[in-house]
Amino acid sequence: MSQFNYLTKDIRRMCGKDKRRIIHIWMSRTFVGIVLYRVERSLYLLFGKSYGVLRIPFTPLLYLIQSYSNIDIHYKANIGGGIIVLHPSVGVVISGQSVIGANFTLVGGNVVGMNSKGGTALLKIGNNCTMGANSTIIGPLVLGDNIQIGASACVVKSYEQDNAVLVGIPAKTRTH
Repeated sequence: MSQFNYLTKDIRRMCGKDKRRIIHIWMSRTFVGIVLYRVERSLYLLFGKSYGVLRIPFTPLLYLIQSYSNIDIHYKANIGGGIIVLHPSVGVVISGQSVIGANFTLVGGNVVGMNSKGGTALLKIGNNCTMGANSTIIGPLVLGDNIQIGASACVVKSYEQDNAVLVGIPAKTRTH
């Protein structure tokens, strides 16, 4: 699916049930950060590895936009449509080695990254996953669909089963 279609899903998700929000959504930090990611991702898919060199003259502008939005999503990250950042002022960072499904929710203060021993391995996150405030994922690892990560949790190992709630440091499945 094209990045334009993904961006359309992102905007629909930002608007929620009130479609009138489209009037002012374009001014939000979340919108600016997600659009920057989608544009960069499109250019990367168009130009391939040479995009890393082509973007050098625009790097100062890209850094200004990232500093405004507080959203730093690497253009190599593969993210499905419907991503939303609820509180971008706290900051979000997503590694370029990430493969993330549709409807990914970040509350704010989130990091999705790789440890230095990750090599070329990927960090895979399923569909409909939510990261609570200040939660972190350090890969390489695999998370299933419908995973909820609690506030300030640090996920360092794979949880491939669906519908799990992960809490604590290091994160473990919550039992009732």
